[in-house]
Order: sequence, then structure tokens, then C-alpha cells
Amino acid sequence: MAATPSKAEPMQERRRAVRRQVAAGTVFRIPSNPDNSKVVGLVWNISTSGVSMLLGNSHQRGETIRGELGTMDNRFKLPIAVQVAHVRQIQTGDYFVGAQFEQRLSDEQLRPFLFR
Repeated sequence: MAATPSKAEPMQERRRAVRRQVAAGTVFRIPSNPDNSKVVGLVWNISTSGVSMLLGNSHQRGETIRGELGTMDNRFKLPIAVQVAHVRQIQTGDYFVGAQFEQRLSDEQLRPFLFR
């Protein structure tokens, strides 16, 4: 008797807002030292409710990170806090981090960071 394939349960969408492609050079700067140096994460995608980024160091799920969403040329800066939702180490040794903004961003706040 042949087994009948079962229908897979549809994956439930957990995202609260549509993810958007960011403009090249969109970063998340995290103050790290008293000498004012910063850890810089490369933003992968963004929405009004959160961000995905590539970081050189790990963070714990549930951790709050205060930093600055910005552009590499410093034309736009937005102080912001995020709560880490998931962390995954990738083959390069870096970490792919997904985080939710403590407060939702408006479309106007997002505009400087989006691919046009």
C-alpha cells in the first residue's frame, strides 16, 4: 500500500508589517565603548515594525539594543531601540539578527532608508 502525501500546514505569517528593501549603505550603529566608537550592523531589510541586520557580534533573544538607524554618509540618523527577536550565526562567523522596534516607525521615518 502506497503512502499518501499529507498536506503540509500552511506557514503562518508572523510579520506585523511588509518588509522593504533598504538602500545601499543603510546601517544600525550601536554605541559600544566609552571612547564613542560604535559597532555597525548592515541593515538587510526593514519595515515599520522591525529590522533584519548583519552584525559582527551576537545578542541575546529578548535583549534591548539602543542605537541609531542611519546612512553610511550620515545624511540621515534616527535614534531608535530594538528588541532582539532572533539571532542566527552564519558561515562567516557574523550574526543575522532580527529585531522589533520599540515604537513603530512612520512611512516618513522609513523613507530615507528605502531603495528607490
